[in-house]
Amino acid sequence: MVRKKIITIFGGFLAVMMVFTVLSRAVNGASMAKVETVRIKTGTIDHKVTGSGKVEAGKEIAVYTESGQRVKEICVKEGQMVEEGELLFTIDLEELEEQILTVQQEMEKAKLQNQDIESAKNLEERNRITAQNRAADDYNQAVSEGDLTVAQAKTAWDNAEQALQEFLQTRPKILGSGKENHEEEDGEGQRVINPSETDNEKESSQENQSEADENQGTEENQNPGIDVADWEAKEAQLEQAVTEAKAAYEAALSARTENVKAAARALEDASAPTATDSASKQNEITGKQQELTLQKLLTLKEGEGKVFAPVRGVVIQIAITTGDFTTEGTAIRLSDTSQGNRLVASVDKVNERYVTKGSQVHISVFGSKEKISDYTVTNVAENKEDKMLLDVVIDLPEGVLEAGANAEIEIVQKSENYGSVIPIQALHEEQNGYYVLVVEQEQGVMGKEQVARRFEVKVQDKNNMYAALEDGVLTQEQEIISSSSRTIDDGSRVRKKEE
Repeated sequence: MVRKKIITIFGGFLAVMMVFTVLSRAVNGASMAKVETVRIKTGTIDHKVTGSGKVEAGKEIAVYTESGQRVKEICVKEGQMVEEGELLFTIDLEELEEQILTVQQEMEKAKLQNQDIESAKNLEERNRITAQNRAADDYNQAVSEGDLTVAQAKTAWDNAEQALQEFLQTRPKILGSGKENHEEEDGEGQRVINPSETDNEKESSQENQSEADENQGTEENQNPGIDVADWEAKEAQLEQAVTEAKAAYEAALSARTENVKAAARALEDASAPTATDSASKQNEITGKQQELTLQKLLTLKEGEGKVFAPVRGVVIQIAITTGDFTTEGTAIRLSDTSQGNRLVASVDKVNERYVTKGSQVHISVFGSKEKISDYTVTNVAENKEDKMLLDVVIDLPEGVLEAGANAEIEIVQKSENYGSVIPIQALHEEQNGYYVLVVEQEQGVMGKEQVARRFEVKVQDKNNMYAALEDGVLTQEQEIISSSSRTIDDGSRVRKKEE
């Protein structure tokens, strides 16, 4: 009885424990995060780039006319398609006639001015040559006259010097021993020099030799008496003549140097090149410009003031106004549709690595569901107005899209085939890199349980849907948490939604 009671009590205990275990598991399961899992797979990471833009003329043509023409009538509107040779606008012929006359008069004035300039230039050249010739003659004359004057002065100096030397040869000689010169006064009171009386023997000998002395022309016998004062006065006079002749020679030499120097400078000045004068050349250039202007005006007159479209295209801009005068700029701009158009679309610059020249493009025109997919990117450049955008250019042949049409583009850049690709929501990012959470079974207090384990990963590529991971970190058997009912981290207990 007692044993049966014990068994009954123990059975009841076990039943209670079972109930508590079930309740505990139920409470614990209700508190765990419910997760969804995925496995890695192979695949590519496609990058889709979209943008929008406007179709522009592939080639623009500027239509212009001579400035200062009054616009009489404009025959087209912006956005209008025109054919080659179609009338665009006309100008006032009366105003044109006045301009033609003005240009012709200006050309005639320039012609007369050139004639005057040429005449003055010729006269100046003749005067310059005349002055140069005269300066050359003056130089030659200064040289020749200076040489003659110097030569004459030198001759006069030489003659004076010679006269002095010859006179000095007549100086009275002092006689030797036994013969003395005595100064006496003649009857007129003048001093004279006479030979002194010698002894009888010498006098006799002198008389015997008198005839020989006369033949030898001795000064003593020829000039038995010389006036000393006259001789000295004559000497001083000749010395003064030499001094004056030398001074005259030096003066002539100095005068020659100065005269030749002045004449040489005058010749140099007369031979100096004249200043350049570009007036005639400038008038010549102006004349050629006026000839071109006149030719254009005459051509415009022959066309009755009508301006036509040079090509088939669309009128992009009209820069003239009826009744106003034309300027030097473009009158009308046309898109040359014969050369095709181009689509210029703007995309976010963050997609720069996925947009390259040659990328395939899908074009959608507003209002049409049909896509154009036969063209590629021609050029990629930074947007001039917004540096955060890129301008993607697609050249289009004639007839595909008209200039001015709005369109959208889509560029899909495919990557290589990766071996570990997961949905982007399964990838977690933090400051130091990326990680994923993987479900693993571990032994717990109440048995085996599922927990989240963190794995650091490296991302090779990603887009807004998938991420390609570096191979070798994860296997295809591992279940990667892609979503969770609540925030979890490494070690959090979880259970899959399908359980």
